[in-house]
Parts: sequence; C-alpha cells; structure tokens
Amino acid sequence: MTKTLTFKNKDMVAVGNLLGTLNLKSKASRGRSKLVKLLMVKINEYNDDRKEALDPYFKDGELLKDEDGKNLPENEEKAKKIVEEMESETAVIEFTEYSEKLKALYDAIIDYPSEFNGVDGMAYDLLMDQLETAFENETEEAK
Repeated sequence: MTKTLTFKNKDMVAVGNLLGTLNLKSKASRGRSKLVKLLMVKINEYNDDRKEALDPYFKDGELLKDEDGKNLPENEEKAKKIVEEMESETAVIEFTEYSEKLKALYDAIIDYPSEFNGVDGMAYDLLMDQLETAFENETEEAK
C-alpha cells in the first residue's frame, strides 16, 4: 500500500524548518532527513511552477508597468490570485520506501519533550496530523 503525507504548498517550508530544529537520534534522525529531502523536491517543484505561472506578469523581478512606469493593477490582482491559488494547492509526498524510518520519526516526536511556539507549533500540528493519519491507519488495518 502506498503511504503518503499531504501538505498545502504554503506549509511545506514551515514543516521542513521545524524538522531541522528537532533533536533526534538514530533512525528517527534518518527519518527526518528522508522527509526533509522529499519536502525539498516538492518545494522546488512548487517554486518552479510558481515562477512559470507568474512570468507573464513580471519582468526583471518586478511587476510589469504601463508606459508611465506605474504598476498595472490588473497584473497585481492576477499575480496575487495565482499565488493564493498555488499556495492553497496540496502537495502529496509518497514515502512508502521510507516508512520504517518515518515511523521512527513519528514515534520520537509524538511526545517531544520541548515546547513549540508560533509557526513551529502550527507546523508540528500539521506534521503530526499527517503522520498520525499514515501510521494510525496502519495500526487499524493490522487489527
């Protein structure tokens, strides 16, 4: 059975950053490394897609302007809408081959001893929701 984690594009960087701050040992640390690599692939895909989608509205890194050098409001609106839509899209990370290592990560962080605040707290919640779904369903199927 294929195992997946699903994150919104806008949340992947925060989850990756959180993973980088955790103090982990052995298999859990390897699980983190594998997950960060998988996240980076999706983040790079998202960034490439975003650049391609926004290219028609930018030149030399700036929004296209009219003849008077003023921003074109319609371009700003279109670019903003594209970004909002793309940030809300989901990225599916398939991790079946690293299941054992990600299970070790899950087990290590389920009762992580440190506190999480702000963005890290939200990223931890998102990550745990996904890991719980992946591994608790596995437990249910084994019964």
